[in-house]
Amino acid sequence: MNYTKYWLALSRVNGMGPAHLAEVHRALSEHGLSLIDIADCSPGEIAQELSLGDGVCRSIESSREMLSAVEEDYGRCLEEGISVIPFFSESYPRRLHEVLGNTAPPFIYALSGAEILSKRGAAILGDRDVSEKGELISYNAARELAAHDCTVFSGYARGADQIAHRGSLEAGGTTAALLPCGIFHHAVPRMLMEVFDPERIAVASPFYPTREIDQYAAMARNRILCALARAVYIVEAPDGGGVFEAAKSAHHLKIPLFTTEYAEYPKNAPGNKKIIDELDGTPLRGKLVNDMLVPNMDRIIALCKFE
Repeated sequence: MNYTKYWLALSRVNGMGPAHLAEVHRALSEHGLSLIDIADCSPGEIAQELSLGDGVCRSIESSREMLSAVEEDYGRCLEEGISVIPFFSESYPRRLHEVLGNTAPPFIYALSGAEILSKRGAAILGDRDVSEKGELISYNAARELAAHDCTVFSGYARGADQIAHRGSLEAGGTTAALLPCGIFHHAVPRMLMEVFDPERIAVASPFYPTREIDQYAAMARNRILCALARAVYIVEAPDGGGVFEAAKSAHHLKIPLFTTEYAEYPKNAPGNKKIIDELDGTPLRGKLVNDMLVPNMDRIIALCKFE
């Protein structure tokens, strides 16, 4: 029997964060039980059987009332071919557990290419209003990664992100797009329509399918992107905002951080120098390949393949 919808219902109860969900899963596993096995038990009986706290036991009881609320959304996921991957599934990206621990998202919702999320690769992130030079850097950086069988992780946003996805796909590589909203809000961006290949691009979300985009979701998405990656390359970053916060997340999570070093910085990239000076970001410069200057991705590629 598929118990995913019961875990979805439990995750929707106020106060049931990733750590509490993991606690419940451990307790059930130790006793060889599932959520359905305790569906008719009172909080007191659950506490006695599983040695869980009163608050968690009451939340398990409350999840029964949430079941009908999630069934329609879960059914839509099944109908539209969206994989709902709980934190305890073998298909869940192990990297998120390793880097984020009990703050890893309880579910990943994947519209395509779920297995790509577990591949080794680097995140390429940048401003929506990336400069023309930054556009070329993002594109060539993604192509370099693809040429060395490294997955490109990015955020599907206009600008540097979509260019990175396209660069990887055009070079025959794999890429993973993590949405800053629920998967039901997904639409293929115009820039990717011609190259979109569901076998080579993972479109996924760490948020409940109906979640609207907001500033918090975008920043949380960027933190998860950093955790999936073996290195994070910030093409261009303003002084503050979501891209700069992504650089801070990489720094705090101890993910190797790189950013473009310009001889003269574009007006929308003042954050690059701050990333180098304040966040220990490694300056990334260009190198000549066939008489063309491309970003020197050698260290990032080495981290992706040999870390």
